[in-house]
Formats: sequence, C-alpha cells, structure tokens
Amino acid sequence: MNGGATTRSARVQPTDTERLDLDAQLALADELLVVDPARAEAVARGATAQAQRDGDQLRFGQAQVLLGATLFFQAQYEDAQKAFGRALDAARQQGDQALEARALNGIGNVISHLGDYAGALERFLDSSRLALAAGDEQGRVRVLNNIAAVWSELGENASALQAHQEVVEVAGQLGDSALQSSARVNLMVDYHALGDYEQALALAKDMRPNLQTRDLKQHLVVTQAYEGDSLLRLGQLDAARQALLSALPLAEAIGEQVHLCMMLLSLGVTYLQQGQTLLALPHLERALQLAQEHSISGQERDALGALSEVRETLGDYPGALSALRAHHALERQIHAEDVDRKTRFLTAQFQLDTLRREAEQERQRTQKLLEDHTALQEDHALLAHRAAHDPLTGLANRAHFQAVAEQTLQRSQALPVGLLFLDLDGFKAVNDTMGHDAGDDLLRQVGARLRAEVRREDLVARPGGDEFTVLLPALRDPQDARAIGLKLLQVLSQPFTVQGQPVAISASVGAAVAPQDGLAFAELQRRADEAMYRVKHSGRNGVQTA
Repeated sequence: MNGGATTRSARVQPTDTERLDLDAQLALADELLVVDPARAEAVARGATAQAQRDGDQLRFGQAQVLLGATLFFQAQYEDAQKAFGRALDAARQQGDQALEARALNGIGNVISHLGDYAGALERFLDSSRLALAAGDEQGRVRVLNNIAAVWSELGENASALQAHQEVVEVAGQLGDSALQSSARVNLMVDYHALGDYEQALALAKDMRPNLQTRDLKQHLVVTQAYEGDSLLRLGQLDAARQALLSALPLAEAIGEQVHLCMMLLSLGVTYLQQGQTLLALPHLERALQLAQEHSISGQERDALGALSEVRETLGDYPGALSALRAHHALERQIHAEDVDRKTRFLTAQFQLDTLRREAEQERQRTQKLLEDHTALQEDHALLAHRAAHDPLTGLANRAHFQAVAEQTLQRSQALPVGLLFLDLDGFKAVNDTMGHDAGDDLLRQVGARLRAEVRREDLVARPGGDEFTVLLPALRDPQDARAIGLKLLQVLSQPFTVQGQPVAISASVGAAVAPQDGLAFAELQRRADEAMYRVKHSGRNGVQTA
C-alpha cells in the first residue's frame, strides 16, 4: 500500500538537513520515503520541530503526514496512526483539503493493516472525495490503489489485480512513476496470492533493476521478498536461497519489518526443504519473533507450522507438538477473524454507499465534477459487488453468505431454516489431470447447476475451493433440507462437459436445520460441516443430516 505520501525518484541529497529550509526538508523526506524510510523519519522529525518553532501549522501537518508514512513503512503502526491523526487535525484547522485527503489515506492504510477493513474503506472514500474536490487526480488514484490492496488482504485477489492494473495505467498517464511503481509491486503481490508464481517472479525480475537504479529501497525489499518466495514455491531452492540471502541486508538496514519477516520465513522453509534443519531453525525462530512483535498473524501461523516440522526432525517432540498446537489455534483464529472482517466490511460498504450518494448530490457543481463523480460511483458499485460475490462463479462469497444467513436466522420466527454444505468428490483429480482452467470451468458449471435448481429465495455460495453452501429459508418441514440435498446430489451426478470431454463427479452433502440443530449461524455451519465429513468418511456421494 501507499503510505499516504506521493514519492519521487531519489536525487542527490544534502547530508545535513539543518542546512535546508522547511520546504526543502519536506521535499527531501518525501523523496526518501521508499528510498530510506529510517532517514526519511529523521528528516520528517526535523521538519516537524522547525514547523513548531515557526508556528507554521500547515507545514507541521505536512511533516506529520510524511512522518506517519515513514513509520508505517517501518511497521510502527500505532505511532504512524498518531502522526496521521495530528496531520488530520492540522489540515482541518487550516482548511487544506489536499492535506486532509493524504492524512485520511494514511490512517486508512494503518487501520487496514491492523484488520479494520470497514473503517479503512470509510477513510479511503472520504479521502477520495476530498481529492476530487481539491482537483487532485493523483490522490484519487492513490486511494484506488489502497482500496485494491484491501481487496488483496481480504482474499479478493482477482478484483485487486484488476484495480491495480487500472492504477498502473492511469499513473502512467499522469506521469507519476512512484505511484506506478507502487501499483506494479501490488500487481506482483496479487499474482503471488493467486498462485501464479511464475508471473509474480517474472514481474519481480522485470522491476528489480529499475528499483535498484532509482534506489527505491522499500519497493525493492518488497519485490525481493516475493521474488525469493516465488522461487521457493516453484521448487527452485538454490535460487531462492541465494536471492533471499542477498536481500536480507537491505531489509535489515531500512527496518522493513514485515517483509524482513517474510524473507526469514521463506529462507527457513528453503533450508528445511533442502534438509538443512539446523540452518532453518534460527531463521524460523526470528521470523516468529518478528511476526509476534508486529502482529503479522499469517506469517506467525506459517512460522509455527514450519518450526513444528523442524523440531520434530531434530527430535524435539514436545517443542514440535507445542508449535503445532499454536499453529492450529492461530489458524482457527485467523479464519474466524477473516469472516468477521469481511462481514463488517460488506455492511460498511452498503451503509457508505447511501451516505456517499447524499453527500455527492450537494457537490455536483460543474460538468467535470459530475463526470468524475459518475466514474467514482461506478468504481464503488463495482467494488461493492466484488465484496459480495465470488469472482469465478458469480455466486455469493463467504462473507455475504454469512451476513444473509445471520439476518435470515434472526427473522425466521417459527419456520425452519436449512443450511447445506457441499464438498465435491473427484474435483481434485479433474484439476490435477486436466489443469486449473478445466477445474475453474467445472466450478462455474457446478455453481450454475446449483443456482438453477434452488428456489428464488434460496442463496447459493462458494466459500472457496471446491466447497459450496446453500441457505434454505422458510422450509415447510425440517426434512425438506435433506430432500433438497438429494435433489442437488442427483443434479451434480449428471456428466459435465469440460474442454469437450465428459467429466463425472459427485458430492458429499451435510445438512443442518435451525432451530433443532442450533440457532446461531456458526453452530449451524459447524453441524452441517460435521455431517458432510461423515459422508466423506462413509464412502462419499451422499447426504447426511446433523
């Protein structure tokens, strides 16, 4: 993500910032953001002190927004949020919309990283409105870049990829090379998250020479981290080890803690896969320490999993068991938090759409503003749709399904509400033998068949992978859930045509019904999931009730 400030290529800089006037110090701190965040922090603090001595509230706010960005890049999130907050106060006191937009953008970045995606979206939309009002097209595109990064963190990687591609194009048209560089780095992250490690690696190798030439150290560290991990995932272990070892010193030097942690984790796993467990251990232990210090839960989970394997190999069975238990506990916690965050994010999106329409009606002063606003409305409508739907099948996604299910259970009164959990049998074989494109085509066809067979008021969702869920409100009889499950099973047993070839699959279906199997969504889902696993263990291709 962009830390709330526009960066530029590095130029020759004085080493004694005290010789610079205040505007020159601000410009230098801005240039150093992705070149040397630690030095940028020192310059921004000096500019802050001088602005306070001069009683210059506007430049104090500008210095604080830059300070916040440097702290964000160094994973000092609490201090970064405080700096952005001081910048926001100064901007509002001075009536400077451009500075207010940058401060809100920075706050959005921080709280998004801390998991408050709904709050982040609110700040990003407010920042976008202010940027439009101030005629700051770069600010608007910067916000779009950060919204796309939120999609990435929520796992909506295909949507994030499309948005980042747009940012790359528009930033190029605006001549903003730093924003374009930031968006290209995010593109690489999107490809990696989508499992396209070859494309992520190709993009990293393409960007690295330019980043080195321009001395954009922060972008370079991120790029090197993903380059090393992509090599690891592609099985190029020697190349991964060499790339990561050469990249570690720069990450250490600029204090880029998040991606330093990622490098250490990837290097530890590389050593582990090469059978060098004694070399793997210290890197994984340090990765775990950094992840815990900076609340990087995903990397903490992965480090615990790898450490469990290392300690088992070294004969430390109590340590291996302890790490494995912590890994599984954190995995469950992350899953629950992700579902909750997506639900809150979707709810906030719907609420903010209404507020945005009301606010924008008062701001349609010129035809240019009207055109910009229309484009922004389209962007937000598309983002709202993507937040609720699976990009592959067009079905509801996990967060939207949960939100609708919880509302349905609250107002269901005396009528039963059914929940089906379907896991495809034989999908992995299709995916492995015919390829991912064939697997994606099959998933789309499965989704279409399920949607065609249920009632209008029923909701079909794809939480992920080869799993599907169906919400059945207002059932006449609890037994209807099982009957519908059998009907869907029969529909899926009919052959599919994939790449011109007949393909046969089946499904394991678990059914749960409220109120008899539980009144809360989480309980109902758990009971349906357990019933589905009983089908799996008893031969598959069947339906069981909770």
